[in-house]
Amino acid sequence: MRQIVQFALIVAALLVLIGTTFWPLARGITLGLDLQGGFELLYKIEPHGGGPVTTDLLRQTETVLANRINVLGVAEPLIEPEPPDRIRIQLPGVTNVDEARQMLAAEAHLAFRHLVLDDKGNVVEESPDLLTGADLKEGAAKVVFSDRTTAPMVSLTVKDPKKLEAITRSIPHGDPKHRLAIFLDDRLISAPTVNATITNGQAVIEGMADVEEARRLAGLLNAGALPVKLVELSYASVSPTLGQAALLRGIEAGVAALLFIAVFMLAVYRLPGFVAVVTLLAYVYLVFFFLWGIRVTLTLPGIAALILGMGMAVDANIITDERIKDELRSGKSIPSAVKAGSRRSLMTILDAHVTTLIAGIVLFIMGGASAIRGFAVIHILSTVLNLITNVGLARLLLHLLVRSGRFDRPAFFGVREREIRAA
Repeated sequence: MRQIVQFALIVAALLVLIGTTFWPLARGITLGLDLQGGFELLYKIEPHGGGPVTTDLLRQTETVLANRINVLGVAEPLIEPEPPDRIRIQLPGVTNVDEARQMLAAEAHLAFRHLVLDDKGNVVEESPDLLTGADLKEGAAKVVFSDRTTAPMVSLTVKDPKKLEAITRSIPHGDPKHRLAIFLDDRLISAPTVNATITNGQAVIEGMADVEEARRLAGLLNAGALPVKLVELSYASVSPTLGQAALLRGIEAGVAALLFIAVFMLAVYRLPGFVAVVTLLAYVYLVFFFLWGIRVTLTLPGIAALILGMGMAVDANIITDERIKDELRSGKSIPSAVKAGSRRSLMTILDAHVTTLIAGIVLFIMGGASAIRGFAVIHILSTVLNLITNVGLARLLLHLLVRSGRFDRPAFFGVREREIRAA
């Protein structure tokens, strides 16, 4: 009776754990572009002034793009360099496509220049760059509001206050014909009149239409200027509706596979089949737990890998259960048959899982595309968890039931009496 109680406690604890935490875990998993919608961009990198694209240049570009994506507030973006001169970006869940594309591709070259205007407001003289984005303190740009009009502005802090002081001292104060103009990628965004010498190293950019525009500009400046020019090669968009439909179909396929496997195992293998269903539930739960815990992005190929892993899990149970049935047909007692069948099936199962694991690792290393590598990650995870649940846990539960002495008939294992006599 003690073994039955232990079995019941393990199964009950497992079912309670799954029932109370599975859906919160599932909702916490990050979905990929193909499941929640968004868009993907492929850029070609062209260095300023020509020259080759080096590894350092790729890394710098990736860093700047990651900082800009943080401004957009995208969860789990994918930025994937594709040597020698391309970089792929996936932004799941983004709906304002035009804003994101503009922010990503902008070079964000900030320049301060002295403009001289005529009586009609036309530019008659323009100085070279007096200050650039390289002169600004990193991360110092922020949104502020005008004391007079409450209009949003972007406050900047320069590294060398004396440089800004010298520039603002050289420009005639209060003269509307002389402006300290601010350009972003050679586009005039602000041209204020200098009313006094700035000694604290702080300047502001005016002319923002709203707070959101000021926030985007501050984010761009804090992210830094791109060290290269990005040329868009391809653009693909997935609507949230299509993504949700794909997710729904994937869930339906997984549930259908789980139900079919459960019915098949119970009908053919009886008691070991019930154990297999319990361990299969544990396998699915652990896969989702690790996807949530290590922040793996789930994609449609990932769901395919998960369902494939369910097939592998059942295969491990079938190999063991068939070996047990063979031992029972040869006339062995149930405890002896379970022990011998488990032992003889172990190496076969281990060989199959090791070769599958090697294939998954090779696929991850050489797959290249993010979808293939995502499939490989879940495939590898599924293989390892299969060994834990459908080999280790399944054998523990089955041996508890057998040692209880309550299941001492071959019929509990799907073997008929006449099959034993015939052997």
